[in-house]
Formats: sequence, structure tokens, C-alpha cells
Amino acid sequence: MRANKYSQVAYRSRVAATDSTSGAAGSQSPVRFLPLYLILIIASLGIIALDVRYGFEWFNHFVGRVANPLVLTLDRVISPLSSSFSYVHETLEAREQNADLRNRLTELERENLSLKDAAVENERLRELLNLKANIAPSAMAAPVVRYVDQPGKCQMVLRAGEDQGLQVGQPVLSDTNQLLGRIIATSPTTSTVRLIRDPISKVRVTLERTGAQGTLYSQTGNLYLRLERGENIRAGDRIVTSHLSQSFPEGLAIGEVSRTASDPESDPMVAVEMGLTKNYAIDPIIPVSDWGSFREVLCLPGSHQTILEKWTED
Repeated sequence: MRANKYSQVAYRSRVAATDSTSGAAGSQSPVRFLPLYLILIIASLGIIALDVRYGFEWFNHFVGRVANPLVLTLDRVISPLSSSFSYVHETLEAREQNADLRNRLTELERENLSLKDAAVENERLRELLNLKANIAPSAMAAPVVRYVDQPGKCQMVLRAGEDQGLQVGQPVLSDTNQLLGRIIATSPTTSTVRLIRDPISKVRVTLERTGAQGTLYSQTGNLYLRLERGENIRAGDRIVTSHLSQSFPEGLAIGEVSRTASDPESDPMVAVEMGLTKNYAIDPIIPVSDWGSFREVLCLPGSHQTILEKWTED
């Protein structure tokens, strides 16, 4: 009895499997898509017939009427964006170009300054060479490495010494024939110059216009002239080294008389003048404020003197 039931269940399962297989095979049959094929064939024939009779101008016209509004709308939307992107791109390019131009302008300004400096340097060297040729062909140009302007001391250190032929006692000039001082010490490679602005410096001088003799002295870094009272002197008179000087050649330029000196500006090395002399302020050819900017000076040949000899020419 139980065996019969199992047989019936197995038979039904085989029958159901057979039906499902046949149904799946039926659903995949090409006959099922036949209506769709017919519709596509009829549509194709209709399109061919329309093309033969009327052509596709109607289709192009239809597509144009539908697409033109879309194209115009997209153009209105895209055109501002494109303009904005183009403006941003052009702005960035302009900024880059401006930056390049600024850098180039800076380089040109630097080159221009370098050329100006070179021109000034060439002119200064030309004047120095001309001065050397006119005054002392055997003189030597020496670079200035240090300028000392302190209370009680006014000196200059040169990068040239005994190895270059410099000696104690040689006069030192600027490139404009301005007397600056005299070498007081030398080493193999350097020389020390005591300037005429030094408090202990004394120089015998002459007024070019009258030939009057006087003494140049310094106080607080400024130059003054002590002259006998009663001499004919006026503002603008040129002062040069005297033929009575034992330390400097005659005729080296120093400066011009500017005004009468006050009592506090009198020579501190002279205790009592007793009204026999009169003092005058002197403006050097090169202002005192510019003496620290000398880069080269001219050392004239002169007699050798020892360091122990004082520079006091009264």
C-alpha cells in the first residue's frame, strides 16, 4: 500500500518536470516574436516608401523644429559659462605676463643701476688717472679699506704698503686734487694716513689771491685758518699748500674761506693769541661729510720721514 503511494508521487513529479520543460521550450520558440517582426517589417517598408516618395526632408525639418529650441537653450546656458571661463583664463594669462614684465623691469633697473655705477666708476678712475698724469706720473692709486673719525683721531687705512712702494711722509690726495693728509705708518700691505682733519694736524697754507701765509688747523673735525690780523681776506678765497711747507708740495688745493671763526673755534694748540692773529672757517673742496665715502686715493711721491717726527708746522 505504502509502495503504491511512493510510485504515484514519483510519476507525478516526472509528469510535472516534463510539462515545465515543454513550457520553457515553448516560451523560447521564435514563433512567439512573429508579431514584432511583422511590425518592424511594415514600419521599414513604410519608411522606404516615404523616402521614395517624399525623401527625408520632412524628417530633417521635424528634427530641426524639435532640436533648435534645445540648441538655443543650451547655447544661452553655455555661452555665459564659456565667456566666464575665457575671462578667467585671459585674466590668469595677463597676471602671468604682468609678473614676467615686472621681473624683467626689475632686471632692467638693476642693469641700469649697474651701468650707471660703472659709468661713475669709470669717470672717477679717469679723473684719478688724469690727476696722476698732470701732477705726478709716479704717484700711485691706493684703495681705502677703513675710515676712522673719532674724537682725537681722524685717519684712513689704505690697502697698499711697503710692498707697493709706499713710504711714511707721502702726501695723499682725493681724485679731485683735494689734499687729504699724509702717510704716518706703513706695513708690507697697508698704510695709515693722518688726515688734515685730525686735531694734531697743522699745514702751512697760502691764500692764492694775496699770497698771505697762514696755518691750517682742525677742531671738532672742521678746518680753520689762522692768519695774521690785518691781512686782506674775503669769503671765497682759495687756500692751497704753501711753498714754506716741509711736508707737502706747493699748490695742493684745500678749500675756500667761508666766514670768520668765533672765539670757541680758535686754535686749541695756541694758548694766547694776544690779538695778533685772526681765525677763519674753511670749506674743503669735498665736504667733510663725504670723506668717509672715498674708495681710492692718490699717494704722491715724497721724502721718507720717520713715525717719530710730529706733524706740526707752525
